[in-house]
Amino acid sequence: MSGSYNIEPSEKTEIIRGSENVLNAVVKFVKNAKSRIDVCLDQTRPELATEIGPISELFADIKGRGIHLRVLAEITAGNISFCKKLKELVGDLRHLDGIKGTFYTNETEYLAPAIFHDEGKAASQMIYTNIRELVEQQKYIFDTLWNKSIPANEKIKYIEEGIQPPLIETIRDSYQLQKLAHDLARSAREEVLVLYSTAKAFLRQWDIGTGEILREVVKKYGVKVRILAPPGDSVLQQLVAKFRLYANIRYIPEELQTKITIAVFDRKSSLIVEIKDDTKNSSYDAMGLGMYSNSESSVSSYVSIFETLWRQSELYEKSQSRLQTAQDELSNMKEYLKEVMNEVAKLRNPVKS
Repeated sequence: MSGSYNIEPSEKTEIIRGSENVLNAVVKFVKNAKSRIDVCLDQTRPELATEIGPISELFADIKGRGIHLRVLAEITAGNISFCKKLKELVGDLRHLDGIKGTFYTNETEYLAPAIFHDEGKAASQMIYTNIRELVEQQKYIFDTLWNKSIPANEKIKYIEEGIQPPLIETIRDSYQLQKLAHDLARSAREEVLVLYSTAKAFLRQWDIGTGEILREVVKKYGVKVRILAPPGDSVLQQLVAKFRLYANIRYIPEELQTKITIAVFDRKSSLIVEIKDDTKNSSYDAMGLGMYSNSESSVSSYVSIFETLWRQSELYEKSQSRLQTAQDELSNMKEYLKEVMNEVAKLRNPVKS
């Protein structure tokens, strides 16, 4: 049968019932470990791991036997004191947001609560398996989560000092991207910088209310808005003329156009969106991948890109102005020379009376 596998006679999956039997199963699981144990805890479990004597003793025993113990937990303001104690017990503790459920793996076994457990109480039923394929799947899941986590010390510091942790997130859903863009624009209190990839990208955003949101934050909070956009048709130019009443807008020459739209909010967060298909009239259909970040280094990099292009656009506008002035002067000179030549012609060929 497709997808089937052989189960060795010694392999089994069972449900262990009763708190005492569950605790005995955990003890046996720990004793069976040879070199590694991985533990994933939701936000309610650090308290039990440190406050229930037999469990905390197990963690201490694991550490004393030299077994590599990795614990992944969701550290919150509500459980931070227990997580600090847990860190002393396990050594290698990391944080990940939004963990749902608890499970344990060693080299050959997997344990997890079989039913939803009440906060502050140990599980009364536990699923156990030593089927190799299932254990390997859970070990892979743990490694995937572990690679996305951050050291416990960092999360504890963020909570205690009230710091927002740095985040870089890839977003594929265009509706989620657009909602995030509008939410970030509404949250701005000092400055919004936007570099549009194409003239159509600029127009598409205005069609779904981005301009109105920016106008509101300018009017309500005095937010400074600067926008860079490629020159477009007369429709875009009319729109720019209206929007210049409350924003500073400059055109960028064609050779400075990018493949992405960049938006920076209060120099604290950024949203980068690639254009998938610029022929589309809908923003949702035109957008490709997006990336949100509140990382200081990432945001400052995009600010630097914007400021560089802003200066380039200023030079471009000045050069265009000078070119126009030169062209006007040349045109005036041509007219003047034409008049002079007409006068010379009249002198050479006087009208006979």
